[in-house]
Amino acid sequence: MLPEADPVVCERALESLGLIRQPEDIALVRKFLEVPFEATRQRAARTAEALGAPLGSRDAAAAAATRRNAGVGANGAKIAPTIAEGLRSENPAIVADALRRMDAGAVLANVTVVLAKLDDLEIVVQEEAVRAVGRGAVAQAVPQLLKILGDADEGLRRASAEALTIVGAKGERGAVIAGVVARIETDESSLVRAAAGNVLVALHDDAALGALQKSLAHPRGVTRQAAAQALGAWGDTALARELEPLLADTEDLVARTAAEALGQLKNPQSKASLLAQLPARKPFVQEKIAWALGELRAAEAIGALSKLLVTEQENLKVEVVRALGKTGDKAALPFLRQVLFSISVTNLMPRPRVAALEALQEARDKASIPRAIDLVTKLVVPPPPGGGPSHDDNAVRVAALRLLAALGDKATGAALLAAFTDLAPREIRAVVAETYTTLTGRVYVPLPDEDSRPHFVESLAVPVRPALLVPGVKLRE
Repeated sequence: MLPEADPVVCERALESLGLIRQPEDIALVRKFLEVPFEATRQRAARTAEALGAPLGSRDAAAAAATRRNAGVGANGAKIAPTIAEGLRSENPAIVADALRRMDAGAVLANVTVVLAKLDDLEIVVQEEAVRAVGRGAVAQAVPQLLKILGDADEGLRRASAEALTIVGAKGERGAVIAGVVARIETDESSLVRAAAGNVLVALHDDAALGALQKSLAHPRGVTRQAAAQALGAWGDTALARELEPLLADTEDLVARTAAEALGQLKNPQSKASLLAQLPARKPFVQEKIAWALGELRAAEAIGALSKLLVTEQENLKVEVVRALGKTGDKAALPFLRQVLFSISVTNLMPRPRVAALEALQEARDKASIPRAIDLVTKLVVPPPPGGGPSHDDNAVRVAALRLLAALGDKATGAALLAAFTDLAPREIRAVVAETYTTLTGRVYVPLPDEDSRPHFVESLAVPVRPALLVPGVKLRE
């Protein structure tokens, strides 16, 4: 099969020759140390060594080089090439791996080579070189990074923007700002736009701030969204006044991002604007408005938030419950307790009950203990047509057990023990055991399921099963 035009066939044939081990084949094998395909040269070098024939100095050097490039030792074992060897390799994957392994010191020690790799024809090498100059904070790379910002590959553009977040301030600021603003205004990738906005946040000067403020009025919605996102990370509460009008933006994504940014900035004066927009916006936006009101601990929003608890949108309901809990106001507690009773067989929505239990635990609300016991022990889910009631979701039962362990006492443990008559599913037994250990002061351990008989021979004796005080757990012996 040698010679053969297909390099893969050649490599398989060379591999076979290495297994057959006929010394007279060495002359044929040597010819493949000079072929243009590196993988074939690597295979030929390993085969020549397997044949045990001496190689000339030139061939020996070629064999050693191919071994290094392949990451293979003289005995055929895999070895990791050094960073310097990896950078000299003709294999793009090995070069990229070497760049990936470089820390800041290694980048600065090989800065000329790394800068050259920014123009490599292989995208994987380029991208790792971009990330490397970012780790090394290589100021000389700024012009090339700005050029790469306009590349057709999304991954390269994003990596370049992330690197500029570190080194952009070391370049000509006007050029850097112009480059990233062009990405915010024209790029189709939300990841690239966000990374470009972060560059302006990192520059953190008046020119960068002015560019973001100007972008808030851009006709392109995703540009306004990216600018709002960056201003939320700026850290100046005064910027909230400029973001508040975007809560009424015609595009939901812009309004949602503006609400998130206001929650990050935590300017108390934003409460009124958030409350004004809460009833009118779609659930997708209401989620972030509720989250922002929670971050602002807006007790004045309890009434408006409570009206949204009837929603059938689970994500929105979760955010509303969490926001009510974050207010820290006792007026929110009755609404949180009521969530524990809102169970519909057509839309079970366990996550809001988990959130409510967590909020009530944080509020140290002992009035919720009886309902928590019910959620753990009783069949609380209404029966579907033709079926019967069932226990709540395991996540809800675990959250209820956590609340009981945190807020309960020995009387709570006794009440839970008396009510717990059904076998606890395996997924919650460990938490049941922990809860009883905490409440009673006696150590409980979970029991495993009997998934299979331990023996194939059955005994005729009546099996003796220990009486369990708590289904699925037992006292440690």
